Amino acid sequence: MANYTSAPEDDYDVLIEDDLSNNEIEPCTPYDPKILSAQLVPYLYSTVFMAGLLDNILFVFILVRYKRLKQAENICFLNLALSNFGFLLTLPFWAYAASHGEGFDDPLCKILLALYSIGLYSEAFFNVLLTVQRYKEFFHVRRCFSGCRTVAGSIFISTLVWVAATLVTLPELVFYKPQMESQKYKCFFTGLHFLPADETSWKHFLTLKMNILGFLLPLFAFVYSYVRMRETPQFRERNYDLFKLVFTVMAVFLLMWGPYNIALFLSAFNEHFSLHGCGSSYNLNKSVQITRIIAATHCCINPLLYVFLDKALRKHLSHLCYLCSDTAPQPTEEPAQSTSGEEYHLSRN
Repeated sequence: MANYTSAPEDDYDVLIEDDLSNNEIEPCTPYDPKILSAQLVPYLYSTVFMAGLLDNILFVFILVRYKRLKQAENICFLNLALSNFGFLLTLPFWAYAASHGEGFDDPLCKILLALYSIGLYSEAFFNVLLTVQRYKEFFHVRRCFSGCRTVAGSIFISTLVWVAATLVTLPELVFYKPQMESQKYKCFFTGLHFLPADETSWKHFLTLKMNILGFLLPLFAFVYSYVRMRETPQFRERNYDLFKLVFTVMAVFLLMWGPYNIALFLSAFNEHFSLHGCGSSYNLNKSVQITRIIAATHCCINPLLYVFLDKALRKHLSHLCYLCSDTAPQPTEEPAQSTSGEEYHLSRN
C-alpha cells in the first residue's frame, strides 16, 4: 500500500517540473522584415524609381535650359536633384533583392550603401544651406555669406557640402559588416545597413549620427529660421514665393524622415526606455522598417513641390509638353528682381 501511494506522488512531481520548464523557455518570435519587403518594396520602389527619375530629369532640364544657374538658390536646387538621383539609383537594386529574397555581395553592396547614405546626408545639408540663405536674405545679413551669392561661391560651398556628406558616410563604409546568410556575407535593405556591428556603443554612435545630422540639424535650422522670420511684420505683409518653396521642401523632408529617426532611436536605445521585451522589440523593428520604406519615397517628391509652388516652372513644363506644336506657348523670361526673395521664379535671370 505504501508503494502504491508513493508512485502517483513521484509522477505528480515530474509533471509540475515539466510544466515549469516549459514556461521558462517560452519562445520569442523575432520580426521577419523579409515578409513585408517581398510584398511591398518591389512594386513601390519600382514605381518611385520611374516617377522620380522622370520628374527629376525634367526639373534639371528646365533648371539648366531656362535658368542657366545664375542664382545661388538654383545651384542648391540642382544639387538637391543630384542627391535625389543618387538615392534613386539604389531603389531598383533594393526592389530586386526584396522580390528575390537575396542580398548583394561586395563591392556592389558598399556602392549601394554609399549612394544611399551620401544622397540622404547631402539632401539634409543642402536643405539647411537653402534655409540659411533665405534667413540671411530676409534679415539682410550679408557680411558673413556675401560670397555665397556668386556662382563661383555657390559652387565652392556645394563642393564642401558633398565632401562633408561623403566624410559623414565613411564610418559605415569602412567598418561595415554584412549579414551572414547561407554561409555568405550579404547586405539587405531589410536590415539596418548603417549599423554594421552588434556592439552597443557602435550602434549608438551611428544612430545618434543619423539622428543629429540627418534630422535634428535640419529641424533646428527650420524651426529657428521660421520662428524668427514669422515674428517680423514684413513677413506677414508681403508674399515671399521663394521662402514658401524652401520651407515647404524642408518641411516635407522632415515629415518623411522624422518618424524613421524616432523609431530608429527607440530601437537602438530600447534598453533605456524599458522597450527590450519580446513584444516591444517586435513592434519597434516593424516600425523601423515601415517608416524607412515610406521615407525612401521622398526622392520623387521635390520636383512635384516645385511644380505646385512655382508658376514659371509650370509654364516651362507646359511649353515642353507642346514643344512639337507650332502654336506652342513660348516661355517668357521673368525680369531680374532683387534677391530679397519675393515673387521668386526658378526661371528668372
